Amino acid sequence: MSKHQRAAFDGGAQISARFDNARNTPDTDALFRNADSLAMTAALSPQVRRIVRDRARYIVYNCPYVWGMLDTYTTDVAGPWVTVSFPLGGIPKETRKEISTAFDAWALKVDFWEKLKTLIRAKTTDGEAFALFYTDPTIVDETNAVTLNLATLECDRVESWTEAITRENETDGIRFDPYRHPTEYRILKYHPGDYRAIRNIKSRAGEWIKAGNVIHYFEVLRPEQVRGVSDFVSALEIPAEQKSYRSSVTQTAINAASVSGVLSTDQVPECYGDDDEELGRCATEVKPNTVFRVQRGMFVSLPEGWKLTQLQAQQPTSLYNDFVRSLVAEMARCLSMPVNIAMCDSSQHNFASAKLDHTTYGKKITAVRSTLVTKVLDRVFFKWLEDYAAHKRLPPATVAALRRTEWLFTENGNADVLKDASADNTRLGNATTSYQTLYAKDGKDWEREIDQAIEERVHMLVHWREQCKARGLPEDTPCPFFAKDKAAPTEDALQHDSQKNLNPNNKSKS
Repeated sequence: MSKHQRAAFDGGAQISARFDNARNTPDTDALFRNADSLAMTAALSPQVRRIVRDRARYIVYNCPYVWGMLDTYTTDVAGPWVTVSFPLGGIPKETRKEISTAFDAWALKVDFWEKLKTLIRAKTTDGEAFALFYTDPTIVDETNAVTLNLATLECDRVESWTEAITRENETDGIRFDPYRHPTEYRILKYHPGDYRAIRNIKSRAGEWIKAGNVIHYFEVLRPEQVRGVSDFVSALEIPAEQKSYRSSVTQTAINAASVSGVLSTDQVPECYGDDDEELGRCATEVKPNTVFRVQRGMFVSLPEGWKLTQLQAQQPTSLYNDFVRSLVAEMARCLSMPVNIAMCDSSQHNFASAKLDHTTYGKKITAVRSTLVTKVLDRVFFKWLEDYAAHKRLPPATVAALRRTEWLFTENGNADVLKDASADNTRLGNATTSYQTLYAKDGKDWEREIDQAIEERVHMLVHWREQCKARGLPEDTPCPFFAKDKAAPTEDALQHDSQKNLNPNNKSKS
């Protein structure tokens, strides 16, 4: 440090520093002209959310790639089913099995798993999803004694009386306590786009519902965010560009395949009257930009001196596939989805590259499932457990233990099934995994599956012995459905092995 720098430092001189991207230049001003310092509640105002939501719904219903990505993403997150399980200890086995079976019966009765997929689709497209608990006595029968039901709601139905914030504890249809916990949601009687709401302004009146009866599922992107935004918000213009480019390419191909061209001549034709009298050159009779149709599949004859030049397709159609693939990859990145999954086309991938791409997508699915468990599945199960415990009069200790849930989702297996099976056998042999973990990959409860397997084997063995006895065969005839067990080692063999291991001259060869 020089003496001038030291003097400036000791004298408390102000040191200024800056980032290049913080400078105002014509380029940066053009690039960041839409940047702002709005709070998240202002950035996601009701008007902004409505515009983004409407456009996101539009591209989902009008772009096959986005529709397919949403359908695949929902299927991968929810899977065919989700099983609730409980850790060992504290709950008898019969109780765990009874609770799991009862919840599955209730979920089937109220169509809960289909509603779960609806919530995932709505959260991905609209940015948020709502569900309302209510009492439904019509679902009670011999298989289900719980009157709880769940209704999915459009996020449009949750809003304040006016879009302007009038209360400090109320933001966009949600009321909060002093600790910023939601206490109530204002739910409209009808959807704002419903014809009943359009005809009758009174029908836009809403009812404040306790937060304990409402599920609000969305992803928090910034602190103090209270409403969600579509996962496709950064890619809304891409489907329009892809659709426009596709239409242009299609029209160009149609034009190139048709007999379309330009008639031209270097001569000004002579004009003759009805009596073959020469009238002179009649260039004024030739009208430019005249369009006429030619019958398909016919030859074309031209007057003397005229030429037909067919229009050529100059558009680079050979780049169309690459361009579309790039657009789809850009849209799919919003969901961390590989392009081969988004397009259902792995022709340009080998097995290793496709598997590597799926690793990131798998981590995304795991993270989404974790949020889904805490915000939706646990909320639904705990609410159901309250009614079930009151009906069955379960002890408070048992209810508290049942709140330690484990949700088993179906995992996407490896394409090489034999390799997976071999790896599972190896890990079971060296105790680096468990039956519970392996069955959880298929979304199944390990105790239930093992009990089922044992029951099947016992039934098969008993039936085999009955058939052997009925046909005059020895009862100890080996059953072909089971692997032959190894004979137990004799006492002499065990003693021989022990002495062999104790012999210092017996060294293993490397």
